[in-house]
Amino acid sequence: MKRRPLLAKHTRLFWKWALRSVALALSLVPTAQAQTCRATASAEPENHGIVVERLRRYHDSGEYEREIREAANEARDYLESKVREDREKEKFAAVFDIDETSLSNWDAMNDCGFCSYSVRSKYYPMDHDEAITPVLELFDYAKAHGIAVFFVTGRPETQRQVTIENLHAVGYSGWTDLIMQPNVKPGETEPPAHVFKPKDRQMIADRGYRIVLNIGDQASDLSGCCAERTFKLPNPFYLLP
Repeated sequence: MKRRPLLAKHTRLFWKWALRSVALALSLVPTAQAQTCRATASAEPENHGIVVERLRRYHDSGEYEREIREAANEARDYLESKVREDREKEKFAAVFDIDETSLSNWDAMNDCGFCSYSVRSKYYPMDHDEAITPVLELFDYAKAHGIAVFFVTGRPETQRQVTIENLHAVGYSGWTDLIMQPNVKPGETEPPAHVFKPKDRQMIADRGYRIVLNIGDQASDLSGCCAERTFKLPNPFYLLP
């Protein structure tokens, strides 16, 4: 019997192995492409309509109101502990934010699909915002126990009169001061809340007040100086730096 050369046999085995490797590599190309496509898809932000519907369910379910009530009750418990202090010569003060803290912009936000505050204030009236009831009760408690209440808001001075009328209409009255922001001139940039709000609280402290409480719905409402305790209300609807 005539034997085949050993080298030829090894050569055939090599090419057989090589062809199988190439075929396997080619079979993996669609999988790699699919994985890349899936990774790209997973990086996309969630659809706006889905987010809007989730926010509406959160509000309408009562969970939003429950979380507000929980934070306001905690703030009231804290104030009760402060009013028992001997403060014959001290002037206690509480600082309240306005939008989504003292007043609700829900109707306008819901109607415009959670557009920005600048859009809401331009196209929707700012004179019929409803009171956020647990915060109004906290306001009344502070005022009834001799604590001066200051509103510190990002609203511009152009909205002062309409803001005062809205606050009075829903039950807020007898506050010590309403601190608003200067009107921004053309070409100027409005400073963020985490910059101007501490400055405004410092002005209150410079007037001889001891700010025992600061309540707001944004982290930027509460950052910085001058308040002994801060309380944050929920607000998944928008974010202010």
